Amino acid sequence: MNYTLERSIRYFGMVACIPLVLHANQSPAMQDAQKLPSSHWRIPIEVKKNLKIVYQVSEDNKKNGVNKALFYAKKLLDIYNANGIPDSEIDLHLVFHSKGIYALIDAASRQRLKVKDGIQNANLAIVDELVKRGVSIELCESTMMQYGVEPKELIGGVSIVVAAYARIIDLQQLGYAYIKFE
Repeated sequence: MNYTLERSIRYFGMVACIPLVLHANQSPAMQDAQKLPSSHWRIPIEVKKNLKIVYQVSEDNKKNGVNKALFYAKKLLDIYNANGIPDSEIDLHLVFHSKGIYALIDAASRQRLKVKDGIQNANLAIVDELVKRGVSIELCESTMMQYGVEPKELIGGVSIVVAAYARIIDLQQLGYAYIKFE
C-alpha cells in the first residue's frame, strides 16, 4: 500500500471515531444544548459559579469609543447576567500595561503623553461602572515608571500592581482564565 493511501485510511478511520468519542464524553452544557431551526446547536454557559477571568491589556485600541478591553469586559458581564449569572459570581481582573496605560490616566497626563485620541479620557464612565460591578482594574507599576505617571494621575478605581506579567502569572496559577487584548 502506498504512503498516501495508508495516511488517508488512518485519517478517515480516526475521523469516523470522533462522533462516538464526543457523544460518550458530552459535557452537561451539550446535554442542555438547543437545536435551532437552522440545524445548528446553541450551547449554553456551563460554568455559572466562581468564574475567574483575567484580561491582559497592552494597547488602547477602541471599540464604540472606549478601550476595547473595557468594552468587552462590560459585554461579558452583561452576557453572563442575561444568562442568570450575577456579577457576584464573576471575579474579573483587567491588567493594563504598555500603551494600555492611556486608558487609565487623567486629562493632564494624556496631554503630556500626547495621546493620539485626545485629552479627554472617554473611559471614565465605563471604568466607574465596571468597578461598581466588582471588576478589578489594575495597572502595571513598571509601566507607570516607564511613562512617568504618578498614582495621582490615574483615573478613579484603578489599582496598581508591581508588574503586569507577574500579576497575570499569579492569577493564572490561581486558576483564572486568560484573555489577551490588543
